[in-house]
Amino acid sequence: MLLPVAGKAEDAKTVRIGVLDSMTGVFSDFGQQGRPAFQYVIDKVNKDGGIKSMGGAKIELVLADSASQAGRAATEARRLITQENVSLVVGVLLTPEMLAVSPIADEFKTPVLSHSAAGARGDYMFSMGLPYDRGYAKTMVEFVQELNKSHKFNLKNVALVYSNYEAGQQVNKALQRRLTEAGFNIVGEVPLELQSDDQTAAMLRLKSLNADVALGQVSPRNGTGLFRARYSLGFFDTVLIGGTAGYTDPVLWKDLGDKIGQAALTRNLFGFAFSSTASRTPSVQKLTEELRATAKQGHDIGQSAIQGAQAARLIQRVLELAGSTDRDKIKAAFEQVKIPSGDADLYLDRVGGLSFGPDHMPNDSTGVMIQWKADKSQDIVYPAQYATAPPSAKK
Repeated sequence: MLLPVAGKAEDAKTVRIGVLDSMTGVFSDFGQQGRPAFQYVIDKVNKDGGIKSMGGAKIELVLADSASQAGRAATEARRLITQENVSLVVGVLLTPEMLAVSPIADEFKTPVLSHSAAGARGDYMFSMGLPYDRGYAKTMVEFVQELNKSHKFNLKNVALVYSNYEAGQQVNKALQRRLTEAGFNIVGEVPLELQSDDQTAAMLRLKSLNADVALGQVSPRNGTGLFRARYSLGFFDTVLIGGTAGYTDPVLWKDLGDKIGQAALTRNLFGFAFSSTASRTPSVQKLTEELRATAKQGHDIGQSAIQGAQAARLIQRVLELAGSTDRDKIKAAFEQVKIPSGDADLYLDRVGGLSFGPDHMPNDSTGVMIQWKADKSQDIVYPAQYATAPPSAKK
């Protein structure tokens, strides 16, 4: 049971929340999926009586678009805080946007929640994303070790293939260290230019390295280009392992088309994800059914939608705990909140549930590894306690 943090609860009629997503631009796939799911859950919260510790206060959303630009994200965050007088800001806020918004959050002492950033810089920034090292790199390297130990993959020589921006670079550094410590042989790097649609040269470079496996953090746009080149070159020998959305987002099927998708996504490819609609966890299954029935999106519901819905439930818990629109009380509530494993409001497969550590990142930073199936659905293949099928090799 959540108890309000120190201080008298207030009976506010509304709680104004700024919603800052990348609805246009290179990262728009995240916002286009995440915002409708976030809105859906917030509407449910309001319909079910609002924030009860504040006398049934309703949540009012003030919407903004970062246009996938860090500078625009900072400008919009400042506007939401100073002109719209929101109590907190929430949104996809990938790493470049998070870095731009963090100084604004600290300047105006306003809590900000990112769905997906791999870091949380500053005193008032929190992220539900997974850290570069103990999230992305640790999970991917341990998965490769598991493939070798339990599934006879024999992967030794590793190429690092990553989107060439802050998050991709930081994950790459963490992978280099962990792979070296684990005894793998790194044969080379293939950085992917973020704005490029044609990744033929990158795939040719990867082919020349004769790697057993390629690892890295890849954006949706880079993933589409990479898999299109994989198909056109007929190169499926190297096992591709990466994340998050560039390997796991359902929009890949739309962008690639069924023919290329069937060939390039279901063969020797594993994706690292925060969450998956393949989960057998009852709360995730229920959420997925509701989103599909409401939005009629079918397989287009991916991890960004689940993250958006989870952000809404987290904010509900934080506001109930704070019992106030006071920004510092809300910040204190973020630091104290926990949604335990098995809770109906937890949409992530995490043994440790969802709570924040001293770095304002999730205490349990375990991701899941997925494998695409021919019907465009996914299997979770790692970790074992959440797996729906074993990993399979198909060349």
